[in-house]
Amino acid sequence: MKKAPWILILSLPVLLCSCSTDAPPTVFHNTDEACLVVESLDNRSARVLAPAALPPLADGQVLDQIKSLGPYRTAAVILEEYSEAQPGPQFRDRTFGWFLGLRGLGYQHIVFLQGKGVGKPEGLLVLAEYY
Repeated sequence: MKKAPWILILSLPVLLCSCSTDAPPTVFHNTDEACLVVESLDNRSARVLAPAALPPLADGQVLDQIKSLGPYRTAAVILEEYSEAQPGPQFRDRTFGWFLGLRGLGYQHIVFLQGKGVGKPEGLLVLAEYY
């Protein structure tokens, strides 16, 4: 009697019952030295952290400031006081304006990060990344 069919038959339940785990969360590592970093403090206000630290202003005023900073390809937006486990309505409400505004200014790579009050993007959890 051949062993190959029996091995397949006996291993079938193991293959069917095995489970997979979600991929580990991705953290941000800045590979673009000329990266714009914005800290979104809440739904209405934000501030530029890099390339030059600027005081907090309304979101629209911050986008106007960004126009004068020069051309950059990458933007990292840190969402402070963000509490959703998975991106949902709060994420959409907080990021939609940023996404449109930054794309309109020519940013090709936009990363949204979950803030922890540290003011630096390195090592923060990536919520969404757009190329």
